[in-house]
Amino acid sequence: MVTSGAYPLRRTPTQDRASRQVERILDAACAEVVERGYDAASTSGIAKRAEIAVGSVYRYFPDKRSLIQAIERRNQARYTDAVRERLADVTSWRAAVDVTLDTFREMHRTDPGFRAVVLSGLGDPELEAKPGEFDDQHAGEFAELLAARFGARDSRDFRLAVTLSITMGEALAHLADRLSADEAEYVLDQGRPVLYNLLAPHLPA
Repeated sequence: MVTSGAYPLRRTPTQDRASRQVERILDAACAEVVERGYDAASTSGIAKRAEIAVGSVYRYFPDKRSLIQAIERRNQARYTDAVRERLADVTSWRAAVDVTLDTFREMHRTDPGFRAVVLSGLGDPELEAKPGEFDDQHAGEFAELLAARFGARDSRDFRLAVTLSITMGEALAHLADRLSADEAEYVLDQGRPVLYNLLAPHLPA
């Protein structure tokens, strides 16, 4: 198994056409899982949606689980890029917390890849190379932003507070997205101050 960019692959695409094929396979896998569920989704069904031979799927991905791992890594890259772009003009750390949470919620609602990962049961630690790798990556980037842009005092406790806020924020977003609009607004109104309070001791007043 090799890694090409964000994805673990059996072999690395050497041409743009092959790279586009990998993306098409991942898009087809998202659609297959969202429509049929993870257990019912099949590699042959994914190949049919991608309009390629099933052998072309196996050329890059040994099984369905590795496809979901690749989708999650693509999600992480897309999410990181979107957050980084939206944080460019943010002027307060509390607004930065809001941006990360709102971006996660938006992508979870609009990007089939996020839905596919939830339906596959990403909580299974076997889908991560190491426990918490996706949250840890974003937490590290967010901690560095809070230190560089807003004067956070970097320490072990600060890093733990950021990791906790990221993990709780994602859980909050998942809860809000399965409630009615009024209930979601209540949950978010109650939850955001909790995230702020976790980080406030490490930032200037």
